[in-house]
Amino acid sequence: MLSFEEAVQKLTSHVKTALKVEDFNITLAKQEKDQTNSREVWRFNFDFKEKEKNYQAMVELDADGGEVLLFKRDSQWRI
Repeated sequence: MLSFEEAVQKLTSHVKTALKVEDFNITLAKQEKDQTNSREVWRFNFDFKEKEKNYQAMVELDADGGEVLLFKRDSQWRI
């Protein structure tokens, strides 16, 4: 199971690779069961700037290996 620090490292790597963004702000981080209640996931909301425009995004990472299960720009997880 990934710790918070490990999950943030995975998220940073994925954001850098997919979006070519190194500077972003995490606004929500939560570890919980996925919608099927079958596995643990990390859910993150984050803000970033690209070409002088601000964006928000949400991502769901598998809590065991850190693989991206879901990514959606201009959307946020709700608590």
